Amino acid sequence: MIVKIFFKWVTTSLIAVVTLVSAAIIYVSLAVDINGFKPDIESLARQQGWDLTIDGDLAWTFFPQPGISIEQVRFSDQAAASGTLDSLTLSVGWIDLLSIGGDVSHLQGGSIQVNGGQLLYKAPNSLPMQLDNISLKTSNILLDGSTFPLTASMQALGGQKFSIAADIAVVANSGTVQSLSLSDLTIRLNDIEISGSIEASNSLSFIEGSLQTNTFSLVQQLQRVAKILPIVSVPKMADPSAMTGVSIESRFTFDTQTLSNIDGRMMLDGQAIEIGLQVDHQRNKLTTLISADVINASNYLPKPGSNAGNSSLFTPLAIPFALWRGQSQVEMTLGSVQFNDFSVDNFYSNVFGNNRLLRMTSLNADLFGGQINAIAKLDMRSAIPEFSLQPVINSLDLGAALPVLADNKTVTGIANLTANIQGSGNSLESIIKSLSGSGQFDIGSPSYNELNIEQTFCSAAAFFSSGSGGQSSQQWAPGTDLKDLRGKFQLNRGNLKINDYSTATGNLDIAGRGSVDLVKQQYSIAANVLLDSAITSSNGCSVNQRLQNRQIPFVCRGSFGKGPDNSAYCKPDEKVLKSLLKNTVFEGLSEKLGESLLKNADKDETDPLKGLLNNLLKRKLK
Repeated sequence: MIVKIFFKWVTTSLIAVVTLVSAAIIYVSLAVDINGFKPDIESLARQQGWDLTIDGDLAWTFFPQPGISIEQVRFSDQAAASGTLDSLTLSVGWIDLLSIGGDVSHLQGGSIQVNGGQLLYKAPNSLPMQLDNISLKTSNILLDGSTFPLTASMQALGGQKFSIAADIAVVANSGTVQSLSLSDLTIRLNDIEISGSIEASNSLSFIEGSLQTNTFSLVQQLQRVAKILPIVSVPKMADPSAMTGVSIESRFTFDTQTLSNIDGRMMLDGQAIEIGLQVDHQRNKLTTLISADVINASNYLPKPGSNAGNSSLFTPLAIPFALWRGQSQVEMTLGSVQFNDFSVDNFYSNVFGNNRLLRMTSLNADLFGGQINAIAKLDMRSAIPEFSLQPVINSLDLGAALPVLADNKTVTGIANLTANIQGSGNSLESIIKSLSGSGQFDIGSPSYNELNIEQTFCSAAAFFSSGSGGQSSQQWAPGTDLKDLRGKFQLNRGNLKINDYSTATGNLDIAGRGSVDLVKQQYSIAANVLLDSAITSSNGCSVNQRLQNRQIPFVCRGSFGKGPDNSAYCKPDEKVLKSLLKNTVFEGLSEKLGESLLKNADKDETDPLKGLLNNLLKRKLK
């Protein structure tokens, strides 16, 4: 009996409450013109630093919670952020509403829902960002540090899918947010999932937290970005799986009044790379520190046969500096960078950038048994990048370097070089054609295996022999071992001019000049060979006394490339040789026949002896 009375009482009470609430809803809907509050809402927003314009209608909502729905809202923070909202719904819980005793200022919680919207963020010294199709939902919002949920989704960068979910806690006083925390944070950008937590305090001027990603394909992400930003290109790499296994973890602190720091680690296809970023907000400077023990760079080289050589070589260098509009510095330290046939060890570089102007103040590396140091400048402010380079090379093993870098096995030695070089262009070919500058070099214990210079000299000396000396019967080595080679060079539009070089082999002193066409990979060298002894070497050939201490010019030509035209040769200069050989023969006849006979031969062009000599010269020089 008591139970029946109790349920009857509850039922009657609920009917009464529903009736009263329904009546209140009808009264509010009919008696209060909510659109009349538009000017008040816009004025209140301006007082909080926001320009707000309501182009649509306002409407009451009562279920599942009482609130207001606003259509077609335009907003701006009068600085960097602006946008539109298709629909904005603000609501509070029934219990919260009934407990305030009629004073709206006592409301402690509420809910926000956004359907359809757009946000454009344009801040100084950063790239603009636009978000489309914004959808947001949060409920039970409290500003006393209590946790409430937030979910949002949107599209960015031309259709990239972005979403976020987190538990939020906010502390606000007098309309100012004092602290904010995001826990159980999950952010998704296409296939990338980021999780972690963020804490902000001191009126949001100090932020710290940690984030980590799943393993994702960086290639796919770059391909998406490349459709939007033409500056980004994704070449086909030697290893098809390169950059498909990437993950990042980081810890960070942001202090907008002083310095901000990010310490992170990126796993790149199983290779650990430490990354540190520091932002000096007072100087608007970003410093990036990158280090790794071992990087297998061969996997990331352009795939053979791809068009990577025709694309901009400097584009990848521009990306980190384009993302930050202020001053930038990138410092890189790598223990070993491995390629298929060699490795670069102890690599260090320091690059400063500002407005697409990059200055490399230091580059050091050990490779091929030697060391490279360099400073450089790269100007990418115009369509055709310009650069200057000042390299210093010490103790580079040419026998190890040239087969790998130039597919050339003809030269060995230990090279040292200093140079000042300038150039411009986007492709390797255009850069080579633009090169200019100068420098000097020396090569210790060089050798050239294409021909034997001493054998070539002895073959030429045989023309001058008159029964004694000349060609040796020994078996010649296939190449030439030289003494230290020194010289200077100049670059002009891709042509390398070698000036004042000097070296020696055996008792032969060699000096001269030469030129190298870097585009065609062809060379031409003029050499003056001087013998200061009776024999070319201890195992060489004897030479006519008249040819000793006399410069004999040679011309050497060849190619560094492959194919039928890459054969090398050295031979005496024909014009000079004819004159020298003629004088030498005349000198020999002078000793045997007397000066008077030669004088008569010179005066009488029909002299049979003179004709005999001319015929002899022609036969020897054929």
